[in-house]
Amino acid sequence: MKKERCIIYGGGGFIGSHLCDKLLGSGYDVTVFDKLNFSKKNIQHIQDQIKIIEGDFNNEFDLINSLQGVDYVFHLVSTTLPASSNDNPEYDAETNLISSLKLFKECVALKIKKIIFLSSGGTVYGIPSEIPVKENYSANPVCSYGIIKRTIEEYLFLYNYLYGQQYYVFRLSNPYGERQNPNSSQGAIGVFLSKVIKNETIEIWGDGETVRDYIYVKDAVEVLAKSVSADTDVRVFNLSTGIGHTLNQIVETIGNVSGKKITPVFKKARKLDVPVNILDNSKVKNAFGWKPLTSIEEGIKNTFDYLIQQGKQ
Repeated sequence: MKKERCIIYGGGGFIGSHLCDKLLGSGYDVTVFDKLNFSKKNIQHIQDQIKIIEGDFNNEFDLINSLQGVDYVFHLVSTTLPASSNDNPEYDAETNLISSLKLFKECVALKIKKIIFLSSGGTVYGIPSEIPVKENYSANPVCSYGIIKRTIEEYLFLYNYLYGQQYYVFRLSNPYGERQNPNSSQGAIGVFLSKVIKNETIEIWGDGETVRDYIYVKDAVEVLAKSVSADTDVRVFNLSTGIGHTLNQIVETIGNVSGKKITPVFKKARKLDVPVNILDNSKVKNAFGWKPLTSIEEGIKNTFDYLIQQGKQ
């Protein structure tokens, strides 16, 4: 019997590579689509088990060619970050929204069974007035990144309404774990751990009391992989732990794990940083019979050990 094929757009990245592992373990054929000359570091351990396509997500011909023989599509691509998206919203719309619409059009034409889109639980809700935030909370995102993610969600609804295209949206909270780029401007836990290992100063925007819902990457991809075969009428899910931690608590945990005394430098707060973001995850728990199993302490310890190991290589 022929295996069903999943393609992961952005599959060479932090989340995508973990999703590759999970889908392979679940018996699917996996294709990774990523940009030209992308680093294979995250998927080097499975390179001989997957198909790799290098291309341009903004190129319609690359999209059409990559979708041949595919059953399920994972859309994990984003060309922007929340912190910088407001600097150039036009670029954000051109490279993320328009490209997504081209992808969805081809998915309809080729009768793709399901599109699974990774949205942003941290930005689509704006500054919520109620915590934890439920999926039906209507808000105004305060960064272009969140606006585009929310708009892509709306178009998926439209393509389902017009053409019957099946889809799921997962509004992911703050993911962390092995393979996250510690040199990025996104992902506080990875960045902080890297700085501690290098004996560099941790800088925090604001007073450190900003609250986020951090989810360990291996817990998150378990749900994404399950969604391929899932059959539920609910389309949009928060993918989170439902537990909030302040940046100061994260720093304290990193200190405990690393055995180092950490003295952060506090900088002026940024307007785009939402003060509190904790997502209600009851829908995803009920629909997928899932719950996050990794505590923040365990997840940070795993990430710390990984970064130490990487430094030795």
